[in-house]
Amino acid sequence: MVYQSLYRRFRPQSFSEVIGQDHLVAALRNAVIEERVGHAYLLSGPRGTGKTSTARILAKALNCLEPPGNGEPCGSCESCAAFESGNSMDLVELDAASNNNVANIREITANAALGSPGKRKIYLLDEVHMLTTAASNALLKTLEEPPEHVIFILATTDPQKVLPTIRSRTQHVELTLVPAQLLNDHVKDIAERAELQIDPTVVEYVVERGAGSVRDTLSALDQVVTAGGIPETRGSVDALVEAIANQDLTEALTAIATTIEAGVDPKDLAYRATRKLRDIFLAGAGVNSGQISEAELPALADAASRMTRAMNVRALELLGRVLVDMRQSPDPQLVLDLAMVRLFATPTQPGTTHDTSQGSPARREAGTKPAEQARAALAAVQPQEEPQTKASEPKAAPLPPPPPDANANPAPPPDELQPDENGAVEAPKDLSIAEVSDVWQHKVLPVLTAKARARFQVAKVIDVADGRIRFELPNEIHRERCEQLKGDIEKALSEMLHTSVEAELIASEEKAPESNDQIQSTAEEEVVDPAEFQVASDGGPSSVDRVLEAFPGAVASEEETGK
Repeated sequence: MVYQSLYRRFRPQSFSEVIGQDHLVAALRNAVIEERVGHAYLLSGPRGTGKTSTARILAKALNCLEPPGNGEPCGSCESCAAFESGNSMDLVELDAASNNNVANIREITANAALGSPGKRKIYLLDEVHMLTTAASNALLKTLEEPPEHVIFILATTDPQKVLPTIRSRTQHVELTLVPAQLLNDHVKDIAERAELQIDPTVVEYVVERGAGSVRDTLSALDQVVTAGGIPETRGSVDALVEAIANQDLTEALTAIATTIEAGVDPKDLAYRATRKLRDIFLAGAGVNSGQISEAELPALADAASRMTRAMNVRALELLGRVLVDMRQSPDPQLVLDLAMVRLFATPTQPGTTHDTSQGSPARREAGTKPAEQARAALAAVQPQEEPQTKASEPKAAPLPPPPPDANANPAPPPDELQPDENGAVEAPKDLSIAEVSDVWQHKVLPVLTAKARARFQVAKVIDVADGRIRFELPNEIHRERCEQLKGDIEKALSEMLHTSVEAELIASEEKAPESNDQIQSTAEEEVVDPAEFQVASDGGPSSVDRVLEAFPGAVASEEETGK
């Protein structure tokens, strides 16, 4: 005899065997008792929650020859036996994913008018959201007014993709994921009926893997029984979560490498770690996510006490982004590794949430290029002599920096700097943003060339550290133009500050202009300084003569020459 999977072997055969869907079971059972069964139903919900099984039970109850009167099928008559063996002529199952064209639907509507050996004929269309628009429209009329002996049951995992005209003609019932405690008891019951010897750790593991899906839970139980135990890679998720709680980058990367080396998909590892962190976050708030047993709550609460709320939220944000980026990445492990680097590169304070709009340079540049993200994150991990000053919120039109505080000690002018005993000028100590901004506005900008002054007029000093001055520019186009003249401002700043400085240009995080007109408006016109004009001498050529010289063959009119 061919071995049957546990989820097929122990598929529910009556409404009382369906777990976790009490609202649906009560509605359908009462409809059968009172003979108020609708002509069309739409059952939606996650995979493995019992949509197909519930539809089969309803069909069996409607065609039962000896109904007990409680809305349940008797399970012993000829009709019930045919349903349980899959040979009933009163149930037509169609996979809409593979039979989704107009011809298939027309065949259904044509056969629906034919008689049936039983009381009712049930058409079960699974994955109905896969029907084409034309096929869905072909079903509308028959679905709205089917023959009296016909009932349509549509099942889908994505009801939003079903046409509104289809949904409006059906009774929509939503199935939900099964709570962990119910799954826990269900697994123990199945193991007892199947004569399987399993320990509580196995039950905990398969319930975790099932994530509220009965079918996925029983499939995981099949795998554990066949393999002879829980895979050793299970502890790697706990190791990764523990490393995040301890803020240990080496430990986190080691856990990732060990898990993937054992054959686990990086996407699966990231997904399981995200679910674990979510459960820890909710447990820290005293809330059960519904997908964990009561026995697991103490361990999750302990993990939440050792992990700051800010770190937990930050990890959830990054891993959620990782799950999206992994879909198109040629190296999912690298994406996960870089996420861990960024996670520990940005320090989080206890009791505070991380500000996603500001923060360290690594976080500000996280939305740029992957290589730049990695360099910024690694640089932020290294200790610095003084903390980076946060940049101000990006604005539509950057304003010049405010004047320096009157109480602050202004930077001494270059002529007041006293040379030391060797004759060298000592470099300024601990320059602040206000001091550098003052020198920039009043001493450096005026001595720049007209072109450099025009381009750097809107540049804003946002950070000063370790001989590096960071300027913020309105957009990426402006930044690229200013890069051509960066050497000029570095030279001017070095002369005015009497120390070697390096300029770094960054673009604001604002969205780039969407139209060419907007792009033209943001890019500054070349400004010509009127002071650079030279007055022509009386003896030199006139303006008309210079134009004629520039354009050979042109002829000046008498009005222009004054003749």
